[in-house]
Amino acid sequence: MSKYKIIQITDTHLTPIGADAANNQEIDPCEKLDNIFIDINKMPEKPDLIAITGDLIHEGTTDDYDKLSQLIEYYRNLLDIPIQVVLGNHDRTTPFFEGYLKAKPRDKYYYLQETPNINIYFLDSKFYNYEQGYLGQEQLDWLKDHLLDDPKDSMIFLHHPIDGPSIHHMRYSILQESDELMQIIKDSPVRAVFSGHIHFETSFVRNGILLHSTDSSAYHINCDDEHKHYIYDATYYDIITIDDDGTIGTETRCLYEGYNVINNVDVDDTDFVDESIFE
Repeated sequence: MSKYKIIQITDTHLTPIGADAANNQEIDPCEKLDNIFIDINKMPEKPDLIAITGDLIHEGTTDDYDKLSQLIEYYRNLLDIPIQVVLGNHDRTTPFFEGYLKAKPRDKYYYLQETPNINIYFLDSKFYNYEQGYLGQEQLDWLKDHLLDDPKDSMIFLHHPIDGPSIHHMRYSILQESDELMQIIKDSPVRAVFSGHIHFETSFVRNGILLHSTDSSAYHINCDDEHKHYIYDATYYDIITIDDDGTIGTETRCLYEGYNVINNVDVDDTDFVDESIFE
């Protein structure tokens, strides 16, 4: 495998037209995203791909996603780098299809991008407007079928992380089908799974697969107290590098982190949710 470099940006939470910035951000989240693209443009060796893993706009309209498509196209042309996106729980599916893709809305937005050396799966873990993530059986079957048909090394990008050691206290919010997804990718060509959603960075390895969550470009969340989460203005993104021997590494870039708490969230029950609430 030749050396391959991917930029992961997540949880941009861009502000809809006429709305206030999510969680009392003191700096415009669009300005934070601009600063990331400016930083990428300074790199002497340009990455091969940019992936933005959900919560693109904080509950936006069709017009907001149309504006986002223009912004992404501008940076795609400026950097001459492909930019791919997935949906997060704060995105709105129909406005995204109509405004960003200029396409007829579907229930889920997932797809495969093939490169000469690696396959990249972009999954949709958004479940209506709930905080929790679900892929659904149809998408899980699609992923399983593709992994069986192609032995090429692969990686996955999605919004909600898989359950792991550092996020057991986040089970109420993360991918509710963590076990089902792990069963599909166990002994498969998948080398790594990259996610966002939790607004802090964490990594662990399970079954030889790197499971990594990237911090947000908009705001960081401190979950040291699992029942009270504190929010700070911040700008983070990650650089993912695949070396010639297939080894995968991540580098975190912090462009800004504020010292003031701008909001906090109380959490009572931290375990997986009861599916009956969806009825």
